[in-house]
Amino acid sequence: MSKKTMSEATAKRRGYVLDKNGIWRKKSVLEKYYEEGYLNFPNSPFSAEQRKEAGELLLHDYYLGNYYRLKGLQITDMRIKSVGNAGMEMSMFYKERYLKAMKYVPYEFWNIVFKVCIEDSTLNNEKEKYDVSLQKKYNVYYRKMLLCHGLDRLVNFYAKKVEKSS
Repeated sequence: MSKKTMSEATAKRRGYVLDKNGIWRKKSVLEKYYEEGYLNFPNSPFSAEQRKEAGELLLHDYYLGNYYRLKGLQITDMRIKSVGNAGMEMSMFYKERYLKAMKYVPYEFWNIVFKVCIEDSTLNNEKEKYDVSLQKKYNVYYRKMLLCHGLDRLVNFYAKKVEKSS
């Protein structure tokens, strides 16, 4: 955002949300899907909240594993600094956990999970951008269903990691 501050109503209309640190930030696609109810999936043992948290954990592991090569830089949303050997050890831990999570999600679901959680892009296909047919709606619904299945696998993965560390 620019140095000019915008009103709260304008910020919310543009898709910004006030985080716990008092900083305005853009909502992620995963947060938008959560609010719109796309992560609610019938006959599933997991809630939409659990799916959203699993996607956020995947993004967390991706960044802290230095896949963006942000060594020595502070990631403002997570408030974590990489410091010397301790930072490298933590980076390796998160990198390994990210790779294990990636292997835990089947290939059929992985591309969609990566697109939404890591790339922060929507599930609409560019070719279908101006198509308003019923087929496009089915395609988007199918992709959101695959996203929910992939996030379910991540919920299982991260739940098992929590049980092992306890």
